[in-house]
Amino acid sequence: MSQNMSYGDPLPTPESVISGKQYRLTVLTPGLVRLEYSPDGEFEDRASTFAVNRRLPKPECRFKVVGDGVELVTERMRVFYDGKAFSPSGLHVVLVKKSKSHRGRC
Repeated sequence: MSQNMSYGDPLPTPESVISGKQYRLTVLTPGLVRLEYSPDGEFEDRASTFAVNRRLPKPECRFKVVGDGVELVTERMRVFYDGKAFSPSGLHVVLVKKSKSHRGRC
């Protein structure tokens, strides 16, 4: 186990979090982003079945604020989110095909 990673720590690495008034995005790996929306701006930090450990090394990524939302780019995906309640028109994820050797991997 790497010294940078602990198991069972539900709090994310702060540098991996992008947040607004009512949303929080946590980049866990280049191919995995935890998306949260809360009308009151309060978010759950306890471990879940999905993410027992969120204290992972920060993956390479970049983001920019676009209006009330955000655009997030990793080597595996581009996420466009309008910052509002999740909807088909307000959240788009485009997967980036890296190479044939990564086919079928997340």
